[in-house]
Amino acid sequence: MVRRFAVTPGLVSALLAAALVACSSGGETREGTGRDSQEIRPMERKIVGLGAPYEADRGLAGRTSELAASQKARREAAWQAVARVLRPVAIAEKLEKLDGGAAAQLPAFRTWYGKDDFTRAFDGALKAMSPEDKAARRPLRDDEVTAALTANAASRGEASDDDYAERLRLLIDAPAVDGLGANQRVTYSPGTVTHLMKNYAHTQGCLSARTDDPAPSPTSFAPCLGEEFPVDAAVVKTSWNRADFNGKLRTHDTSAETLAKRRSGELDDGGWGNGQGEASPGTSDVYTIRLSDGASFRLTGMHLMTKELREWLWITVWWSAEPNTDFGADRPESITKLGGPWSHYKMCVVTSYEEHDMDPRGGFEGSLGDALAAAHGGKGAPTWCSNPYIEKGAHNAQTNCVGCHQHAGTEQRSETILADETKFPLSGRTKLRQSFLTDYLWSVGPSPEHLSHVIEQQLQ
Repeated sequence: MVRRFAVTPGLVSALLAAALVACSSGGETREGTGRDSQEIRPMERKIVGLGAPYEADRGLAGRTSELAASQKARREAAWQAVARVLRPVAIAEKLEKLDGGAAAQLPAFRTWYGKDDFTRAFDGALKAMSPEDKAARRPLRDDEVTAALTANAASRGEASDDDYAERLRLLIDAPAVDGLGANQRVTYSPGTVTHLMKNYAHTQGCLSARTDDPAPSPTSFAPCLGEEFPVDAAVVKTSWNRADFNGKLRTHDTSAETLAKRRSGELDDGGWGNGQGEASPGTSDVYTIRLSDGASFRLTGMHLMTKELREWLWITVWWSAEPNTDFGADRPESITKLGGPWSHYKMCVVTSYEEHDMDPRGGFEGSLGDALAAAHGGKGAPTWCSNPYIEKGAHNAQTNCVGCHQHAGTEQRSETILADETKFPLSGRTKLRQSFLTDYLWSVGPSPEHLSHVIEQQLQ
């Protein structure tokens, strides 16, 4: 069924503004991160509502040693975490059934907050404070953060009644509803945003010091945050591919044979290269969104980090044309029962810097065991986990997430870390720091997100 709608001047202005922001953002041009990226605007946030919490496994930290010593245990835990971020949640605006009878739902992580949400909510929280409290940099309370996030979710910004009505009329099918979450690259769970807002004052002046001092206390190694993130903190970084205009999706081989060559540097200088083929998967085979201007995007890869472990649980998933081989061979029912595209993604995970599973195959038979063995450097060697759609450039197929993120908040960048084998051995996978300035989050410091700069600007 085709639904026609009138485009009002207000809606045109909003779309042009979003396009100008996207085109002037200076975004990266490599696949999945380019200038098309767009944050959730106030109008879409009102339709979506508040971000869904990350329902953390609060007992996982007690299994830290078990996870480090068992590839099978950590993969099972990781798949469960993926299922938690993909769980369907109802949007705030009540809609009629979509074409095909589906309910209007989003995966939980698609309701999370981006940089624009954080900016709007933090601005609202500051405006509600007294001048004396702002001058004293008084920490925000939980109720103040909740009120600011609630107000942000209730506002449709400058959109008129007609704009809002026309936006709702576009929501005719699942890709259109999924487009409400935009194609922003980094999103934060409510637990992450709440912690950042409450501890905003600690970021000011700390990051410029670039301290390498030991952890300030046995219970907090994040001096630029005051306290480490809570267990329900989670962050997702995504990679998108343009799906319309006959856009093709490059495919990547993650079999044991190819992985071994990339790990050794024989292929593409230890990087993922440009892929081995092309595919044009449909909406039932790859998670696809359609934005309000009609542009469609496919989700090619997703990093997920959760604070269920003190040094975080590091998971990455990627789309595959052969989804049931190697890193997708153990996909559990919790993922497959979600239906549609989610059975076409593979996954790898690390929970520590060093590998403590003595079995190179991690207890798995077949192609998954083969691939794990190809990535296994021996007991006590650095762990491995990398995403072919997100990690681009030389040596990026040799990484493990946690090694690079330990330098978050410093002047280092992933490019410099991977380029200096002497200073950062084994593609940066070796643990070098005792203090983790921003608790492993690049986006707090001088990264494209630069949330500390957002805080500083609003305080001034």
